Amino acid sequence: MNNIRDLSYSFMETHPEDAADVLEQVAPDSAAALIQAVPLNISLPVLRQMLPFTGAYCLEQLNDSEVLVLFREIDTQTGVSFLRHFNSERRDKLLAQLTPELTAAYKKLLNYPEETVGAWMNPNLLTLRAEMTCNDALEQIRRFSEPSITYIFVIGREQQLIGYVEIVDLIRSDPAAPLKKLKRPIVYRLQAQAKLAALQEYIGWKEVTVLPVFDYSDQLIGELSYSVLLRALLTETRMPALNSTEGMLVGVASAYWLGVSTLIQSLVGMIPNERQGRKEL
Repeated sequence: MNNIRDLSYSFMETHPEDAADVLEQVAPDSAAALIQAVPLNISLPVLRQMLPFTGAYCLEQLNDSEVLVLFREIDTQTGVSFLRHFNSERRDKLLAQLTPELTAAYKKLLNYPEETVGAWMNPNLLTLRAEMTCNDALEQIRRFSEPSITYIFVIGREQQLIGYVEIVDLIRSDPAAPLKKLKRPIVYRLQAQAKLAALQEYIGWKEVTVLPVFDYSDQLIGELSYSVLLRALLTETRMPALNSTEGMLVGVASAYWLGVSTLIQSLVGMIPNERQGRKEL
């Protein structure tokens, strides 16, 4: 068991997209057992690569406490893509057990249709005042809950968006310099109601990798990265996975893929009998 487990964990860690493809074609209860058993630093990247429908079907096999652990750690965009496919009663029950801040973020995204920018934006963006110094801004970034930040958005005295600053500029600049001296103008923006399918070739992506998102009243409500846009568009083009182990190897052409698929399937078959609870980081 140890060899199969170690090799499977290693494959999931280094090839999360391929591992997601395998798990999408394993029986949901077995896939859920594996997701619940492996460490979070391995399971979360794999979940991010799963189709929303199959990922949700997998998570629905877990009890509430197990699902909540994942929803507290996974990015909001992926979490809400799964929640859309939960039945409404289970979804409301899970949301009621999250923090008020996280619940509000999930509900904001759920209000938008799945094919729009608003459904996939990150509502937890960092906005700082123009008068703040670079040193104070870096301190705020260290305290911010988001794991990775590329830009910070700069607001004026009237709470209006007046520009953005790249993190690298903060690090290189005089610690006492105010953000208003470093800010760059906001040239490109997205509307929350815009359809994702029309945005892959949007000119703004040639300048920046993250764009601010505004609602119908022209209020800044989030940001969308190009990588998330591509992931959202991919979910529309990938075919739903089979829900039984019999379909696991359909379409597999290479010996390598055959090997790793069989490896993970073997581990999945052993997990339900050996699961001792989730391994935490």
